[in-house]
Amino acid sequence: MPTSARRGIVLLAWLAGLTLLTVWNGFHLRLGADLSQFLPPGASQRDRVLLSQVRGGVAARTLLLRLRGERSTEALAAASRALAARLRTEAAFEQVLNGELNLAASVTDDLLFRYRYLIGPPDACVDALAAPALRAALEARLAELASGASMLDRQRLAADPTACYRQLLRALRPGQEPHRQHGVWFSPDDRHALMVVVTDARASDLAVQRRLVERIESDFATLPQRAGLTLELAGPGYFAVSSERRIKTEAIAFSLLANVIVVAILALAFRSTTLVLLGMLPLLSGVMVGTALVSWLFGSVHGITLALGSTLLGVAMDYPVHVYAHATGALDVRPIWRTLLLGMATTVLGYAALAWTSLEGLSQLGMLAAAGLITAALTSCYLLPQLIPAGYRLPEHRWPAALQARLPQGSPRLGFRLLLVSLAGLGLVLLLHGSPWETDLRRLSTVPAAEIEKDRTIRTQLGAADVTRLLYVVADDEAGVLERLEAALPDLRQLEAQGLIAGSDNLARWLPSPHTQQARQAALPERAALTETLAVANAGLPFRSDRLAPFLDAVERSASLAPLRVADLSGGLLGTRAALLLQSFDGGWLGLVPLSGVNDEAAVTALQALAARHRLQYLDLREGTAGLLTGFFETTLHKLPIAAFAIVLTLALALRGWSRLGRVLLPISIAVTLTFLLVLLIHGGINLFHLVSLILVAGLNIDYSLFLERPSDDTAERLRTLFSVSVAAGPTIAAFGLLALSAIPALQSIGLTVAIGSCLAYALSLWLARAQPIG
Repeated sequence: MPTSARRGIVLLAWLAGLTLLTVWNGFHLRLGADLSQFLPPGASQRDRVLLSQVRGGVAARTLLLRLRGERSTEALAAASRALAARLRTEAAFEQVLNGELNLAASVTDDLLFRYRYLIGPPDACVDALAAPALRAALEARLAELASGASMLDRQRLAADPTACYRQLLRALRPGQEPHRQHGVWFSPDDRHALMVVVTDARASDLAVQRRLVERIESDFATLPQRAGLTLELAGPGYFAVSSERRIKTEAIAFSLLANVIVVAILALAFRSTTLVLLGMLPLLSGVMVGTALVSWLFGSVHGITLALGSTLLGVAMDYPVHVYAHATGALDVRPIWRTLLLGMATTVLGYAALAWTSLEGLSQLGMLAAAGLITAALTSCYLLPQLIPAGYRLPEHRWPAALQARLPQGSPRLGFRLLLVSLAGLGLVLLLHGSPWETDLRRLSTVPAAEIEKDRTIRTQLGAADVTRLLYVVADDEAGVLERLEAALPDLRQLEAQGLIAGSDNLARWLPSPHTQQARQAALPERAALTETLAVANAGLPFRSDRLAPFLDAVERSASLAPLRVADLSGGLLGTRAALLLQSFDGGWLGLVPLSGVNDEAAVTALQALAARHRLQYLDLREGTAGLLTGFFETTLHKLPIAAFAIVLTLALALRGWSRLGRVLLPISIAVTLTFLLVLLIHGGINLFHLVSLILVAGLNIDYSLFLERPSDDTAERLRTLFSVSVAAGPTIAAFGLLALSAIPALQSIGLTVAIGSCLAYALSLWLARAQPIG
């Protein structure tokens, strides 16, 4: 078969395979943005509770809304009420809170009224049925009627003369509320109307979160009252949606710019449009194969995994460069195959350390990068040489040799001294700095700092700046949870009175345990006794006894009611609120008490003591995630030496000489050490993405060292090697340097680390190369 025909068949088959993979990814790719995928799965019950709240707790499903504009507070309040009314028609919004008191209407009003003596505050309900308390209650009602003040419960007076139901409604209100104007929540400066929306979807369920965010935006856009107003959103769900948009936007922008730079460098180096276009095929193949594999195995691909994995696969551009640089007239590139595949194998072993972790996000990343590199290397070795135009000759480039000649004379001894100095410097910094690991999950975020600050500001305006601390209890049944929660109520009230905490949301405050409800039933007087008590209490007062018969009927019925449970409240605001605070968990039940205003160590100490007394657990989500991340770093550091040993063993078997092995590993060791030190000094800590990027730095340096260390007496071959390594380094440094400018913290961390590391890797490899500078 003629060479041109074979070339055409290979190209068409390759393009057809790429097209099929692209179509498959287009239909099956689901992008995720749940940062908890970069947290290890919890082993203990505490860790499982922590992860359940990080992934799907109230805080993770809460959207914060803020209306602002140069309008009067009346106009802002009207817009808040109108928007809230529209959002409450969406079933996926479990709670829409803007300060309007509508608690009873959200659940069957008769249900709460019927159960008031079992669940209402005792002093206004059960305890108020004794003669002195009942007399005081009747006198208070009489005074209210005489004052002419508006009474929302006037129509219920005959059935509820002690105002038990009114006090129950007050108990249902949150313990701490934001500033209120015109019946809705406002910021303290009255410039913003505030709203809280709790969805029924996890922040990681992007399809649902996207629809809900768009619903909020569209409802606001069609409000007649919206003129001159702006809607601002914050919260995990909104951040997940905006992060997806931002990742896609930045990935496209950086990819386009990076591709322009890569194309320009390759075009200048090889002066062939055909080679530039063909050189993209191994990289595209690697990205498509890796993405398809991860999508198939995990069901979705995290946005950071895709963005980072595609970027990490930029090292795959080295493979076509080496093939082109070493191609002879007969297109014989087999002499470099062994070196190229060895470099690929050692880099894949590094990524295997990621795939081996218990973090789904990093496992995805390791698999994507490893599968992509294998695909790119194999296609570069076995398919690309068949597509190089016949008669192609590499242009002569002597600038890499001139650049190497300008470097100081290197030697293994000098390199070893530099390594010792680098390690000593790193040790000194660690001694002064302490633990180098960055364990604040917020700094791993895909959300820009300005958005995080907006979220913090809105939470402060809502009076709920601290939403990461809670008490929890796990029990076999609902009753067991409620009994332990209600036992803690007096101590929680005392901490609030002392100012140690600003507030808490304890379900037992308005839904006592079945045992307590039954005890209150037992304390209810029988009808005959209550009739006599009422007569004594009403003596001399103008209330007609026959008109108070509904009161006697209500108390009598209360004695025979079954205890009220969470399931009885389903379908309304209170049911939703109860379901948020009492959840099924590990075959039992999990009760939560969110805390606000826990601002100092004295409060934390008091809460921990309270938890110990009542068999509860105190949990700080931020500290908990930090602990999980610290555990991850420790676990990973135990695994990385195993991966490093596998890499060294592979190199030793392939190079067959300790001196050659030392020349390859020395620049790697120096580059990684110096990169770690510089990133620690610049960033102030090493996070997950820095650690991942250091693996890439090692992989790049292995490639550079392996090619420059190849023994050759052929000056032309040595020049080609210098040229291929230099051209391969250029696009990597440029692409990751661009990524360091990203507004997304995670991508910025990656760009900074690899840009520094690739510069060091290239310079050190040239400096310590076995080949002498070529004149």
